[in-house]
Amino acid sequence: MLEKVRIGFIGSGGIAQAHAKALSAMPDVEIAAFCDIDASRAQAKASEFGGTAFTDFRQMYDAAKPDAVFICLRPGEHGEPELEAAKRGIPFFIEKPVGNNPEVLKRIETAVREANLLTSVGYMNRYRRGIQRAKEIFAEDAPVTLHGGWIGGTPRGGGWWVTKSISGGQLLEQTTHTVDLVRFLCGEPTEVFAYATTAFNKHIEGYSIEDASICSMRLQRGGVATLLSACACNVGGGVWLTVWSQNAKAEFWGWEHSARIQVKDKEPEEIPGEGDIFAIEDRVFVDAVKTGDRSKILCTYEDGVKTALVTIAANESMVTGKAVPVRT
Repeated sequence: MLEKVRIGFIGSGGIAQAHAKALSAMPDVEIAAFCDIDASRAQAKASEFGGTAFTDFRQMYDAAKPDAVFICLRPGEHGEPELEAAKRGIPFFIEKPVGNNPEVLKRIETAVREANLLTSVGYMNRYRRGIQRAKEIFAEDAPVTLHGGWIGGTPRGGGWWVTKSISGGQLLEQTTHTVDLVRFLCGEPTEVFAYATTAFNKHIEGYSIEDASICSMRLQRGGVATLLSACACNVGGGVWLTVWSQNAKAEFWGWEHSARIQVKDKEPEEIPGEGDIFAIEDRVFVDAVKTGDRSKILCTYEDGVKTALVTIAANESMVTGKAVPVRT
């Protein structure tokens, strides 16, 4: 068993910062390297957390020799880092979403499977106690219907997030967390239909994403779902998910997904959301790398691809105006 896990980062932005902060507090982790096409960003992270800065991930793999890597890239940038990691047998943790190109996703999925590679995807809400409790209930009592959403304000400026070809839009990049919970709690969506609007956010440089969308889903277990996304609502807003089965109701709210769960004829349960969720999911991944035991990882790469394919189908529906089957 590894005494200390050497971690490399590919991507040195905000989400890398969150993971590096969590990992740097673990005595059995050494942050060995940061890689970014912007050398100054990689160097800034290396100066803060340790390790060597690189601008080429292959050079990082060769020189730093990480035991595992955290891949923290924008949706449109995935592909070669994952394929090279699979080729070399380097376990990886990849931030959500795993990408926006179904052909690339399937290539990586095949490489990961053939290498029997240890992977984890950053759908951190699966690790929350409230979500786990709801999953126990809905495993026996299939959800009938649900609604959820991720409502935020107008972006302050341009950049990658407002560029559809890079981010994939809000549903694919941000509301993906809620889409993943639909799958985790309620079962697989088989078909989606989505409407979108671009009537509100104007005069933002490079802006090509939707201002808001509504996505409805048919679920394999028989239920139906609707999710709302918006980045044009400057009062109120927030994150929520409410699920009803025949004999239970689960409500989640806020980024931390605090929960209120009501089962028929029982007292409601109140379960606060965890604030240190990055540390929780990162600890599970590090332990798996150290021991080889993957049983506590709650979202593998293959599983993360399934969530991405739901949002990719929804994006297609926004364009075609038709219901779209979810690719398997």
